Amino acid sequence: MRSPAAAYGKSSWLFCIRSERLKTIALHLYLGEWHNIRLQTPQKDCELAGSIQDLLARVKKLEEEMAEVKERCSAQRCCPGAAVVSPQGLQLLRSTEDSLLVSWEPSSQVDHYLLSYYPLGKELSIKQIQVPKEQHSYEILGLLPGTKYIVTLRNVMKEISSSPQHLLATTDLAMLGTAWVTDETENSLDVEWENPPTRVDYYKLQYGPLTGQEVAEVSVPKSSDPKSRYDITGLQPGTEYKIAVVPMRGDLEGKPILLNGRTEIDSPTNVVTDRVTEDTAMVSWNPVQAVIDKYVVRYISTDGETKDTAVHREQSSTVLTGLKPGEVYKVYVWAERGNQESKKADTKALTEIDSPQNLVTNGVTENTVTVSWDPVQAVIDRYLVRYTSADGDSGEVPVGKEESSTVLTGLRPGVEYTVHVWAQKGDQESREADTKAPTDIDSPKNLVTDQVTENTATVSWDPVQAVIDRYLVRYTSADGDSGEVPVGKEESSTVLTGLRPGVEYTVHVWAQKGDRESRKADTTASTDIDPPQNLHPSAVTQSGGILTWTPPSAQIDGYILTYQFPDGTVKEVQLGRGDQRFELQGLEQGVTLPVSLVAFKGDCRSRSVSTTLSTVGARFPHPSDCSQVQQNSNVASGLYTIYLHGDASRPLQVYCDMDTDGGGWIVFQRRNTGQLDFFKRWRTYVEGFGDPMREFWLGLDKLHNLTTGTPTRYEVRVDLQTASESAYAIYDSFQVASSKERYRLTVGKYRGTAGDALSYHNGWKFTTFDRDNDIALSNCALTHHGGWWYKNCHLANPNGRYGETKHSEGVNWEPWKGHEFSIPFVELKIRPHGYSGERVLGRKKRTLGENSRTF
Repeated sequence: MRSPAAAYGKSSWLFCIRSERLKTIALHLYLGEWHNIRLQTPQKDCELAGSIQDLLARVKKLEEEMAEVKERCSAQRCCPGAAVVSPQGLQLLRSTEDSLLVSWEPSSQVDHYLLSYYPLGKELSIKQIQVPKEQHSYEILGLLPGTKYIVTLRNVMKEISSSPQHLLATTDLAMLGTAWVTDETENSLDVEWENPPTRVDYYKLQYGPLTGQEVAEVSVPKSSDPKSRYDITGLQPGTEYKIAVVPMRGDLEGKPILLNGRTEIDSPTNVVTDRVTEDTAMVSWNPVQAVIDKYVVRYISTDGETKDTAVHREQSSTVLTGLKPGEVYKVYVWAERGNQESKKADTKALTEIDSPQNLVTNGVTENTVTVSWDPVQAVIDRYLVRYTSADGDSGEVPVGKEESSTVLTGLRPGVEYTVHVWAQKGDQESREADTKAPTDIDSPKNLVTDQVTENTATVSWDPVQAVIDRYLVRYTSADGDSGEVPVGKEESSTVLTGLRPGVEYTVHVWAQKGDRESRKADTTASTDIDPPQNLHPSAVTQSGGILTWTPPSAQIDGYILTYQFPDGTVKEVQLGRGDQRFELQGLEQGVTLPVSLVAFKGDCRSRSVSTTLSTVGARFPHPSDCSQVQQNSNVASGLYTIYLHGDASRPLQVYCDMDTDGGGWIVFQRRNTGQLDFFKRWRTYVEGFGDPMREFWLGLDKLHNLTTGTPTRYEVRVDLQTASESAYAIYDSFQVASSKERYRLTVGKYRGTAGDALSYHNGWKFTTFDRDNDIALSNCALTHHGGWWYKNCHLANPNGRYGETKHSEGVNWEPWKGHEFSIPFVELKIRPHGYSGERVLGRKKRTLGENSRTF
């Protein structure tokens, strides 16, 4: 760079001036001609404005002095430069800390340009630069930062310079180093930057949302440290901010450093879990303020299983699914935008214990129910099972956590229970699963059939415990004959009627309530074979006759016909199932043969039907009792057929005692071996039982028929014997009433050697263990092991337990042997009052009690 003197040129108009004073004036005009000076400085710089005003005053004075110089110069023709055109359009294009880029309008009438510059107020520091004419801009380098420079441009042609054009320009303040954001929160950004080496008074910090127009500005003092910083607060979460740091010296602004910073996304608040079920939980939170892409919900189980769920930014809740029952989950919620995340908010979610599933009842009985279920997934302490009936019967059973079934016991039959099952862990319980469990109606017990006849059977049972509507009784035979009988719920027996004789029926009994039924109890009932009908003699001659009958309805194997000769000989004939007649021949004249006929099938026999066949010549063709049998010349004791009231259609086989006290006695009871049990039901005593040739009871019905409905008055005799003693008792009248009167006993005046025991029983009804007609608190037949005309209870017990010596329980005749002696032989018999076989048969009269038969 040349010196200022050299730049002027030897032929310059300046050197035409001889006076040093004028030279100085000309130089100042060269540097600051009024009409060519362009001031580019802030109007607000008061210090600079004062300098300029002083400069302008000096220039004006110089201009006046210069006008005179020019006039002289022009007259002397020593200033050829006045003919060179001055440059135009000098301007500042760019400034930096150490450079100024200026430009001007190009001119074709120049050889080159002369550019000079110096710091304002330091005219002596001027520097010049020759710029080629092809170039119309120039960057001045090596300048001081933040300094005002006066830049002057001249056109030079033939070494003559034009009038100058001036420019006042300022270099930038020294640029800052790097600026950065050191800390980000949801509502603040901490900005830090390096201080420049040049003087800076303070900084202006400007900031605003990147996408918005609003800009905030704060002044920040320069720190004495190498770095300055400022914490911008009150910002919106999750927002990108543009930040400018502008260095300031006085009113002079340096170039800003621009940077961006983003606040953190704010964290969701008030995170709670509710509506928790066994495998789901609703998580909700207060939305964040920041603009976000989404929320993320993460839950972690106690065993470390983790799952993330994305939630739309507009939502503030979500339902977590697929959770494990009874598990504590750690739940985290945070917001995301791009790769930016908020802090995580957290809570806990305890899922409910899952409820037992597929609760079923099986193995149901009358008083138990097996309850089973699928185990729960949760870890638990135990299960609880509760059962409740509509009427309040309830119970609760704990069940081990490893079990999935239990048996409820002690339930009532026929009751519907509601069963609840739930799991428990500590004080936490699952929802209850429930089902219904109706217990079975209990089955009738002790099902028995008795009082079986040819076409009826009584079925009885113990009542059920359950509340029921009714019982049903069904009977079925092997060949398909069947029937069903409803029985009231209060009843516990029924009579099956219309059965077929000789058939085995299977009987089922069960209880019913609505459409529910108990198990069926069953038994069998074999009806008796019905006896042959209409057995009677015909074609009777002096030596024989024909017996005919009609067959029974039952299927049978055959018949057994029995008849007895007057000497006691008994003959038995087995006949085929197709036989309906039998002829007897070779009999004696005037004899009566008792005849009985039974049907049989296997070991079963029908009732016996009887008649007599009397050959012509007998005094009483149809004797009504043993006295008439005796008068027909039958003198041997044994079985005979008599006819009730002499009616040939009403035969009855009896044992006739033809020996005791003149004979003619119908024996109706005998005890002598103890082989036959006399502890029988009512029906059996009515019909009779045993073998008349051995131990037997004739039957109450037969005694009633024999002693009533006839003018004949009967007396009764009781014969008692031990191994070495005998005694008897006779009552001059004896009568047994009908079944309606429970076969009431009537006896007359006593005589004999045994003592009067029967008068105590006079007027009392017959009692058996299943038909109590006595006046005792208990059933006398039950306590004294027999059937008799008990009062309260007895003095006579002929039908007691044979050989029993317990008080009143054996075969007793109290006046004779007391209540603790069981008499080994007893025989009861009747005949017409006052009858004596000795007078009738011309025998020697015997004293009473004499010549009694001994068994």
